Amino acid sequence: MNGIGVSAVTAYTAHREWASRPPDERYASVHALYDAARARRLRTEERTIETVALRTEAVASDALALRDTSGRQAALTNWSFEQLAGIAAAPPKYLRTLPAAIASDAINYGLRRQRREQQQLLVDRDEPWTIHAVTSPRYARVHHDELAGRVLDLMIQHPAWSLPLGYKDGVFGAERVPSGAYLGDRDMFLFLVDGNRDLDDPTDRSHAGLFRGFILRNSDVGAAALTLDLFLFRMVCGNHLIWGFQHVAGFRRRHVGASIQEAWTTSLEAVRTALDADTTAERTLISRSMTLEIGPTRDAVLDAVVQRLDVSQKQAAEAYTLAEQQERNPRSVWGYVQGLTRLSQRTPWQDGRFALDRAASRLLTSVH
Repeated sequence: MNGIGVSAVTAYTAHREWASRPPDERYASVHALYDAARARRLRTEERTIETVALRTEAVASDALALRDTSGRQAALTNWSFEQLAGIAAAPPKYLRTLPAAIASDAINYGLRRQRREQQQLLVDRDEPWTIHAVTSPRYARVHHDELAGRVLDLMIQHPAWSLPLGYKDGVFGAERVPSGAYLGDRDMFLFLVDGNRDLDDPTDRSHAGLFRGFILRNSDVGAAALTLDLFLFRMVCGNHLIWGFQHVAGFRRRHVGASIQEAWTTSLEAVRTALDADTTAERTLISRSMTLEIGPTRDAVLDAVVQRLDVSQKQAAEAYTLAEQQERNPRSVWGYVQGLTRLSQRTPWQDGRFALDRAASRLLTSVH
């Protein structure tokens, strides 16, 4: 699966979604999410409109609406308001502090100066009209129901793939229910695991095994790229922290140009083949990464890691110490990757965890 861009998926990605999503964006099954996504797609449509025909107006002291030259009025969501403000080169946070009439004048002034001749609107098909997105005509929309439908096909053929259990509604200690399927007004997020076919990890003294998982994210309003990430893990907690996270492969594509349709279809087929396959490939990867040494000595390993990966000398040394404490051979790719993962789990800052998880992923995938 060819990756485009750098994946931002880490051991904490699913946890952040679990902790932050409101109840109305959580779904108990992929099928329930698919039904909701399908219903939304059927009630919306894309319309191309001339930029000169776009005008906002104040409909209350703190609310704006969009009106076209035909006189039709449509409400703006928080997201489409931010997009429209961005097109008008007006800061949305500041606009929200102003009376609606002044904010409307500022946006309209910016729209008149906009060089892009047309805008693509995602709007409700029936009244009351609501604008869900304002994007460039080049924006290539991939619908959530298409992606969720592909995931359902995979689950039908291989029932072991499922949503992991998580504490209900993001409340720590609550009842555990199937979690990891989220659909909001800006994006869709799916987190699935295969808890049946485990791989033996000889470096794990608990002999818990390694399992497969994947995360799929998409936005149909321009809020995020389409990403699909396949990884190995040891355990998923009730708050969706992923222990033993090892990124295997990733696909990332911005919603620009018609090529995204072919690209995501091809990549989904590739990852589906990988997800359906037996565990031979992963076992081979683990075996090779266990025998392949980064360097013959501790200092050689640290020098190589600092040169090849985006980590400091201090981080490299701390990761080696953790690997030395837990792994059979901290100089091996596999042993050192485990050290990086453990260091990431102890790092309090999100950016730091992302950098360490990315470094571990780069090191592991270099074995291919």
